[in-house]
This record gives sequence, structure tokens and C-alpha cells, in this order.
Amino acid sequence: MGVKRLEDLVAFNLATEFKLEVYKWITEHPRAERDFKYCGELREALSSGESNLAEGWRRYRKRDMANFVRIALASVEEAKVRLRDGIHRGYFTEAECEPAFELGRRCGAATMALLRSLL
Repeated sequence: MGVKRLEDLVAFNLATEFKLEVYKWITEHPRAERDFKYCGELREALSSGESNLAEGWRRYRKRDMANFVRIALASVEEAKVRLRDGIHRGYFTEAECEPAFELGRRCGAATMALLRSLL
């Protein structure tokens, strides 16, 4: 028996957790929060992973869903790179971000597993 609800997809839940963890870091670091362009790009990448999984979910055909899962996978990777850029800019420390990076890695792995199941 397959997954019946979007909320039962591990990849979707991890994308949501990853997004919320990084949103928390942004609001807790005023220097980062004041960099509107940086935060906007980071937030877009984070929300894109989650929203593309949701959009793909309602495409019903495996090939169509796989396209959105690919986009979600790329967005998760982009978010991790942008988060690392925040470390380079001095907004966050590597140690602070490790829980978010771990969620990003887990999300990427789950999203890749979902993609493989569709191919």
C-alpha cells in the first residue's frame, strides 16, 4: 500500500522541518535578518523544496511528479548552499547550523529516494 496523504511523505515532512529550522536561525540572528536580499533568496529556496513536493504530489502521473521532485531536490541543495553562505558572511556559525544541515541532508536523501521510486 502506498502513501495516501502528502503529510505522510517523509521527504515533505523533512523539507518542512528544514525550512522551519532555518527560519528560526534567521530570526535569531539580526544581522542576517537585516540582509533582505540574502534572507529572501534563502527563504525562497527553503519554501521551494516543500512547495514543489506538494505540487508534484497532486500531479498524479509518476513522470509529472518526478519533475517536481527534481526541482524540490535542487531547491533543498540550493538552501544548503545559501545557508553555508550565511556562515561565510558571518551571520551564523558552523556549529549553530549543524542541526539544519543535518535536516537538509536527511531531506535530500529522502527526496532522492522518492525520486528513485518514481523512475
